Amino acid sequence: MIEAVFVLLLWTSGGDEPLEYTPYEKLSECLMTKRKIKQNTTGGVDFDKRWQCKELKVQMEQSSDGTWHIIKLMEDVSK
Repeated sequence: MIEAVFVLLLWTSGGDEPLEYTPYEKLSECLMTKRKIKQNTTGGVDFDKRWQCKELKVQMEQSSDGTWHIIKLMEDVSK
């Protein structure tokens, strides 16, 4: 299934592809998770460059336990 969702992305320093990504239905959920991560880590000067919430078009797949997972990042919806 291809869908537009908000995705919390973790980028490596200097990387072109995100190291990790998690889908959220609402922007507020994505931002809340990002804030919790920042509060529970040292943060650092490049925190907002490494962790980003973006609305992306993604290809998703449902696993046997009913949860949805991103299998492919397609494009930035805001472009």
